[in-house]
Amino acid sequence: MMMDLVSNRYRVVRELGKGGFGTTSLVEDTQLPSGRRCVLKELMPVESSPEIYALVQQRFEREAAILEELGNLTLQIPSLYAYFAENGKFYLVQEYVEGETIAERVQTQGVMSDAAVREWLMGLLPVLGLVHERKIIHRDIKPENVILRQRDHKPVLIDFGAVRETMGTLINANGQSTQSIVIGTPGFMASEQAAGRPVFASDLYSLGLTAIYALTGKIPQELPTDPMTGNIQWRQFAPTVSAGLATVIDRAIMPVSRDRYQTSGQMQSELMGSNESNPIPGTVISMTPATISNPMPVMTVPPVEQYPNTNNSNSQPTIVVAHPLSSSSQPIQPQSPHSIAVTPKQGLSDWAKAMIMGGLIGTFILIAIVLTRPQQTTQASNNTPTTATTPAAPSPSPSTVPSPVATVSGVAE
Repeated sequence: MMMDLVSNRYRVVRELGKGGFGTTSLVEDTQLPSGRRCVLKELMPVESSPEIYALVQQRFEREAAILEELGNLTLQIPSLYAYFAENGKFYLVQEYVEGETIAERVQTQGVMSDAAVREWLMGLLPVLGLVHERKIIHRDIKPENVILRQRDHKPVLIDFGAVRETMGTLINANGQSTQSIVIGTPGFMASEQAAGRPVFASDLYSLGLTAIYALTGKIPQELPTDPMTGNIQWRQFAPTVSAGLATVIDRAIMPVSRDRYQTSGQMQSELMGSNESNPIPGTVISMTPATISNPMPVMTVPPVEQYPNTNNSNSQPTIVVAHPLSSSSQPIQPQSPHSIAVTPKQGLSDWAKAMIMGGLIGTFILIAIVLTRPQQTTQASNNTPTTATTPAAPSPSPSTVPSPVATVSGVAE
């Protein structure tokens, strides 16, 4: 047996949700060849008097026009396909967004990562900015009202509170219209909104608590509050959250509205500037060079990456100085653990040449001292001149002459 159609057009596939003002269902549009699936919202006023019905109908049409305008602004707000009243009830037909709400994602896959939360926040804040530019406050941002769309993973903002507020319209004793209840979800609703005075920052408060739920899996009622400041204490439940993201969220959920971001653009800019990949600040290591009493000429060392070391990566870096008098020079291991591997590209550096020349000059001075020392001793022991011939000291054997070797170490001697 075929199920009855709503307005002779929409066949109910299944119920999606039920609340105080009516029912939300997934339906098929039988008047389209594709049988397009839509979301049908059936709404009922809290009071059924003729005066209330006429007032609600007028406001309902106004709010439906706003929903149509918002749906045409961006693909991240569902399009409005139709609206109508029938049998004392009001109906909205909207685009069906395939995907998971943030609440469903956390329930099925666990808490979301820092990067994932940052991504959907950055995607949703511009949408909220468009809404606020038209002087509209959503009033019911929560994990169930943000859908992560399946086809592109973008966040979609659903279920604006204005229509439900219209359904709660009453007439007081003075004949003036009023609302029977405050629209919003306990815990996700800011204090000024609970008092019936929502502002744009009220939506940002709800958005911040939605982000906390995504990071911790905890609703606001499960989070402790600082009794002195009223600030919600949640960071201990999200140990891997970056400091930048946590700071942005903390400001969004400040108890007093003036202390929060006043626009979604402010919050978006702060979030962009707080992009961090590591929740723990990096450690900066500074090395203080050793103090040298007689500094040697400074040698400019090119960056290591320009001259890669082709030796074993586990070995210590090696500085090689080629000796001009020997073809079997051995690498000299640096004494400092912070020495840098350098491979000369062409010939000898000026510093190496200076070391070699200094060694040669020292050798020649030493030879001169050895050759002249016996003569000076003989002359000092005799007070009168002598004609005795002092035999010349033998020339030192080549094996006794020190080889001019340039010493390289981490600290000059």
